[in-house]
Formats: sequence, structure tokens, C-alpha cells
Amino acid sequence: MGYGLEVDMIRLAHERDFLTAPYVFNEDESIAMAQAGADVLVPHMGLTTGGAIGAESAKTLDESVKLVQAMHDAAKRLNPAILVLCHGGPIAEPDDAAYVLANTEGVVGFFGASSMERLPTETAMTENMRRFKAIPVK
Repeated sequence: MGYGLEVDMIRLAHERDFLTAPYVFNEDESIAMAQAGADVLVPHMGLTTGGAIGAESAKTLDESVKLVQAMHDAAKRLNPAILVLCHGGPIAEPDDAAYVLANTEGVVGFFGASSMERLPTETAMTENMRRFKAIPVK
């Protein structure tokens, strides 16, 4: 167990020409994954906020901008070809991702998980339940 084993796994996957996209949580991990040959780096800002089970406290978007940029810069110094995306924490909606992308340099996109499957599903299900509950019963 441990992050070092994840770095080893990315190195082995890279040696076998797999596309790799590891999560990183700080600059040291960004450096380790860049050295291991990661193709795509995903700075993770923590549990996604919002929805029924999302994190109730998280970094701010402005804090996320600084952290994502720092992780980007650390990785790019070692591997200029690495692609860097943003993910997690307060980056939960399209406008959040747009804000981070507009306020960073070289970050090329958003890596979606809860924002793509959990949050839209919760919204759709909740709205559909409201419609069913609104049916008058005689």
C-alpha cells in the first residue's frame, strides 16, 4: 500500500505503452508521476462538492487555481509533453471548470467523475420524482 506503488504502476504502464492518467494531490506527487512517464496528470482538489452526498467543505476555486497551477508547473518542468487537467473539490459544474481553466496557464481540460455521473443523475432523478409527486390523486 502507498502512493509509491501507484508511481511504480504508472511507470510500468508507461513502459508498456498504456495511456496513463494518475491523480496527484501535491507538487511532490506531480514530480513523481511526471518522472514515471504519466501521459496525463490530474491534480485532484478533493471530494467533489454538491449534490446529496458531496463534500460539504472544500478548497475554494481560487485555492484550486493556485494548487492546480503549481502541480502543472512542477510536472511540466520534468515532462513538457505531459497534459494537465483539473478535477474535484469545488470544480463540480461547467462554470467551475471554466473558471479554473481561464485562470491557469497550460491546463488543458477537466477530468470528470462525480460531475459527469453522480451530480447530473441526482438532478434528473430529483426532478423526475417531483413531477411524479405533483400528480393529483383523486
